[in-house]
Amino acid sequence: MKIPLFDIDGTLMKTQSPINKDVFAYAAKKVYGIDAKQTEINPEGMTDNQIMVQVLKLHGLTEDKVKQKIPQQIQAVTDYANTHQNEIELQVLPGVKELLINLKNNQIPMGVLTGNVEGLAWVKLNRVGIRDFFDFGAFGSQAYKRIELVEIARKNAEKALGKTFKTGDFMIVGDTPRDIACAREAGIKVILVATGLFPYEKLAEEKPDLLVNTLEDQRVFDFISKN
Repeated sequence: MKIPLFDIDGTLMKTQSPINKDVFAYAAKKVYGIDAKQTEINPEGMTDNQIMVQVLKLHGLTEDKVKQKIPQQIQAVTDYANTHQNEIELQVLPGVKELLINLKNNQIPMGVLTGNVEGLAWVKLNRVGIRDFFDFGAFGSQAYKRIELVEIARKNAEKALGKTFKTGDFMIVGDTPRDIACAREAGIKVILVATGLFPYEKLAEEKPDLLVNTLEDQRVFDFISKN
């Protein structure tokens, strides 16, 4: 058995309202005084902290200048998400709830590993009714690079579950090439699902340990529970 670390956007759910873009624009303006858009770069697989740095560098700020105000940025994103949570339109992707129920019934702990700021991530999970499946998480507000989230997830799992874990006790479930890059750098297994922006054929080029069209595929549960 491995403990799955689920990405959120494109893996567990599809966002039907522009919440990610809205919170970014709000935080950039409120904290840095700059009109900036998340879409000025390709943000797929990046942490929210990393996205803010990369975009604002295009507007003339240095990386150090952006990072100095990261705590204020995280608070701004969290405040916006809490204030506007009832406006967020989300759709749970096929097979997600059934998989989570199956894992829970088999007493397999679950965590999230996401580039989202923690406050925004929990709002999304709560909004679609799957928050309580997850025992812990690692979030984009806790690190700059995605690979750093694996060790954060391990430590947070130990705190939440009261047990000692090795990095190899975990696997990543995601939908982008950056998810597999993160898993490979951490030396852990990875499942990719083609429900995000990247088509099945593109993800197949990355040679994940398991690739499926949706989380409805029984092989996902089998891979998690038997590895």
